[in-house]
Amino acid sequence: MTHQSESLVSRTVTDITTASSTGGLSGNPLATGVSWRSWLMATVVGLGLSLVFWWSLYSGGGLLGGDIYTYFFPQKAYLAEHVVRGELPLWNNRVGHGYPVVGESQTGLFYPFHLLYAVLGVNTAYNTVQLVHYVLAFVFTWRYARQMGLGDVSGWLVGLVYVYGWFPPRIVLEWAILGGTWLPAALWVIERFLARPRCYDLLLLSLVLALQMLAGHFHLAFVTQLVLVFYIPSRLWWARRGLPERSVSARQRLLVASVVGMGLAFGLAAVQLLPTWELKQSSQRENVTGRKYDPGYGHMPFAYWSQVVTPWRWYESGVDRVSQYDAGPADTNQVEAHLYFGLPTVGLLAVGLVGWCVGRRTDLRFVIWLVLGSLALLYTPAWHLPVTRHLPGFGFFTGPGRYGIVTALAAALLAGLAWQWLVTRPALARRGGLGVLLGVVVFPLLVWDLWEVGRKQTYAAFLETPLIDRLEHSPVAARLQRLDEPVRLFCDYQNLPTLLRVASTPVYLGLGPAEYFDKSLAMPGELPFGVQATSEQVDWLQRAGVTHLLTRRPLDTADWPATLIESFASDPFLQVAYQGGDRRLNFFLYRLDGSRGRLSWLKNAEGLSAKISGYTANQVTATVESARGGRLVLTDLAYPGWSVRVDGELAESVRVEGMFRGVDVPPGSHEVTWIYRPTSVIVGAVLTAVSLVLLVGACLVGRRRFELVWDEA
Repeated sequence: MTHQSESLVSRTVTDITTASSTGGLSGNPLATGVSWRSWLMATVVGLGLSLVFWWSLYSGGGLLGGDIYTYFFPQKAYLAEHVVRGELPLWNNRVGHGYPVVGESQTGLFYPFHLLYAVLGVNTAYNTVQLVHYVLAFVFTWRYARQMGLGDVSGWLVGLVYVYGWFPPRIVLEWAILGGTWLPAALWVIERFLARPRCYDLLLLSLVLALQMLAGHFHLAFVTQLVLVFYIPSRLWWARRGLPERSVSARQRLLVASVVGMGLAFGLAAVQLLPTWELKQSSQRENVTGRKYDPGYGHMPFAYWSQVVTPWRWYESGVDRVSQYDAGPADTNQVEAHLYFGLPTVGLLAVGLVGWCVGRRTDLRFVIWLVLGSLALLYTPAWHLPVTRHLPGFGFFTGPGRYGIVTALAAALLAGLAWQWLVTRPALARRGGLGVLLGVVVFPLLVWDLWEVGRKQTYAAFLETPLIDRLEHSPVAARLQRLDEPVRLFCDYQNLPTLLRVASTPVYLGLGPAEYFDKSLAMPGELPFGVQATSEQVDWLQRAGVTHLLTRRPLDTADWPATLIESFASDPFLQVAYQGGDRRLNFFLYRLDGSRGRLSWLKNAEGLSAKISGYTANQVTATVESARGGRLVLTDLAYPGWSVRVDGELAESVRVEGMFRGVDVPPGSHEVTWIYRPTSVIVGAVLTAVSLVLLVGACLVGRRRFELVWDEA
């Protein structure tokens, strides 16, 4: 070993020996600062791990599977198409009959990182956002571990276990990576604030929690808030080690200040929260329709807990054993139910248990995480839903298995503590090389273990050429763009056809308008993709304004009122999207005869005409002419925020057939314009702006007084 290497080992060992031989950690609140070199090293390690796990994304590859092309990519492509033109798409007019972009939320319209879609291609932006959050999650987790008194190396271990234990199988669920990134960030900030209260830490806490909500999926934001509600009082009154001694009144003020910081986050995120709340009131989540909403979906069966120690029992590439296990309150799948943090981690937890047994005292900060992790694990099977579903927030979300993220973070922190206890034993401390040897063995083994399980557990497939890059070579897309009318396509792939830049049905939404789930408004019976459509189903398609059909088999035009436009022997985009493999897939494009189309008079009469002259995200313009007037119907969803004008004058909107937008038009030639200006977005934006100004202003104006108060306390 060279002199330089010996020095590095010495510095590393010195860095990680912040704990006593009994496993206790430093109680000095000022000893938790880290140098810029530590920040840089943690970032480098985080980047290196992301390269190991996701080289295919760095190299320009793409992902396919799960919800990626049925949900996330259609949203992101629509977002990118508009933001590159400097537009703010508040309404998505391609999925079904449309839906509010901000209300459905997972587009993340106001999430700052999604500005990348304005400057990068869709696939590049999607990959970049994911990779950035992997690195951020690692660094935030490491920094929280350091704030808790762990050394650099122990912090890297914590970051590795948390990020790459829980995230990789969920690469098909963008929200998991985006939301999970901000959990350790919030914990780091609140720990900083409790140790040394400063006004800007409250600002930072509010920003972190607001960003988590602006990402668009609120379940992990809800979990983070629950963790903080438990964590903050526990730190102030029960596990005060690592905090300065304070009076009861000072601790009460800290608690109040923390709650204020958490509350202000809702004001900062109001531009996202209010539209979502508006949609929630008339969505499937309110059980206002005939389709059951089951918050138990995505639970983790009790038997699946064994994955932690017997992964080979459950993980086999291409086989979803969890969905075959019928032992819970609802359906589930292997991604939602995943909880694994590596067999080496389990070994470290066993070592930690031994350390606590032989030590003289236990750091209660980590007991908090033992309790939090255990409570979260107990929630994952969803056996308690008959009670908890009636509590505020709990019944709004599916996926009880997602609470396992807290268990994963707890396991990571406890493993990091065990690692530090182990390498600071006197025998190892005197022989720093043994500690390095452990790192050389354990770290690579853990990386391989997590990589192997994550690769087998996910639904994602990796493509050297991203699927969306094949779109420009799609003959079906090219043919659709040559049609001289706004298209609504009916085909057997939810949402994906919107990437062909046409509207499509059926619809797949996480939080969807009630009309899409109402049995009285939906297509009767099962979708006619493998069987012949009934006359009632054909009538529904015609009334719903479906203009074209895309099928993988020829239709019997004796039964279908359809005209073949073109058949396609191959399509490089759809072939891969439909996972045709070596089997060549044929596609057939038909015009549906007798359809009212996107715009029509409710009752046809001689001398009536109606044509859409402009169709954008937030506005639809039509030129119409009639001798007698009548009721005009636009087969788009009627939703709060849409208004209609006839020749510039505000007119009364009429809901047609329980779903569509209608307006009564007088005789003659007219211009009819529908405009989307949602009050919920406007009010939310005002509240967000006011909250930000007040928060920053309070910090700037009252910073000195705030610090003096806490110094005196």
